Amino acid sequence: MCADSIPKELFAAAAQEALRDLHQAPADQTALDTLAACDILVPEPDEIDDHKYPEDGRLILPVIGDPPHLRAVPVFTSAERMGQAFPEICVGRQVHLGLLAANWPADEDLALLIDPGHHDGLILTSQGVRALLAPPQT
Repeated sequence: MCADSIPKELFAAAAQEALRDLHQAPADQTALDTLAACDILVPEPDEIDDHKYPEDGRLILPVIGDPPHLRAVPVFTSAERMGQAFPEICVGRQVHLGLLAANWPADEDLALLIDPGHHDGLILTSQGVRALLAPPQT
């Protein structure tokens, strides 16, 4: 499981192992819990600069689209996988996946792509993001 004391390379390894497990058993709750507990990278296009971010610290999610088929937010388990998918993007903001899921936009048509373009990549619907990855409400 991911924790603050684990180096970033191991965050990626744990997340990537969870993705592999989910390809073999899509309902593997242990793999989902591991994935939700890890940090991921949200790509930041070069044209976005700091003064365009909301002052309250909210994250601006990059949305890629192929209307009417899919509108999605791509995230990555490592800088290497982000670079393979988007070589023109050099910066990613590290975010806890469970926190992102807990605050996922209400837009029912917005999916989450984890490691798009990689054979272990995962696509989750908006409902799937909140139901499978968000920490339980207390």
